[in-house]
Amino acid sequence: MTRRRHGADAGAIGFTLVLSALVAFAAAEQFDALFTAMMLAVVAGAVAFFLKAFPGSRFFAIAFANGLAVYACLFAVFADVNFAQARPLATRIGFVLPVAAFLAGSWLRRDRIRRIVLEERIADPAEVARSFAWLLPVFGIGVLTFALPALGLGPQGADLAFVAAMAAIAGIVFAVSADVSTFLIETGLLFEEFFGRIARLVVPTFAFLTFYSVAVIAFATLYRIVDRLSAEPNFSIAGASRAITFPESLYFSIVTMATVGYGDIVPASDAARALAALQVVLGVLLLLVGFSEIFSYTRERQRPRGED
Repeated sequence: MTRRRHGADAGAIGFTLVLSALVAFAAAEQFDALFTAMMLAVVAGAVAFFLKAFPGSRFFAIAFANGLAVYACLFAVFADVNFAQARPLATRIGFVLPVAAFLAGSWLRRDRIRRIVLEERIADPAEVARSFAWLLPVFGIGVLTFALPALGLGPQGADLAFVAAMAAIAGIVFAVSADVSTFLIETGLLFEEFFGRIARLVVPTFAFLTFYSVAVIAFATLYRIVDRLSAEPNFSIAGASRAITFPESLYFSIVTMATVGYGDIVPASDAARALAALQVVLGVLLLLVGFSEIFSYTRERQRPRGED
């Protein structure tokens, strides 16, 4: 049991690190290795802190990890739009401040948070609503900073304004850390219920995807065969009429089955249009029947034994 728990904890930390690294790499205009390493260290340390400080809080830690990923995304947009002139040092300090404030507040209120973790109950809507109230002043600070780019503060002024804004947010987060923790605990419990339900859907979902993939491949081969047997191309690909390759026919079959239709590959003959229309109809029917069967399977598995 202990080994399994440690494996789950390591998985939670690893998932958070990968997601945070992707956010850092995608959001930055220029890759900053030091800031990325610092962000990953902060994220890993924060998740490890909760796993050690509050035993039994695995799903709480997962919810916190998700919150950190959302925070990293908002931080990247916030810094890029309103504080483009802020220098790297100020950016790094600003990122750490709210996280450090939240950890400090959680540690000071650890007894209250630990009791909530051990209760493992979902709060009433009023408590959940209070957990969101702290977002209003944070949102207000964010709105006020949209006026800063027009002031032409320069790099030093942008640094001071950015650190001051993040310090104000950190102060709010510190004050409401227990409420935020409560919200994360509730989210973690919902995660636990959600993952339990997902686990029961693995078998029917795999069966459905297997049949779905067979249909995709079958129509892809038909598109390719029809095109090879015809004297003229049956598809317009990126605006040019030419023979379709098998990878392209697989791609076209997938987007047709999903009724997406990006328009980069277009059926240009009656035969190709007829096949595409047939696949759309069969795809919709397959989705309807497939979802119905998945839900029926789930209800049958949840029915008590011996009940007709």
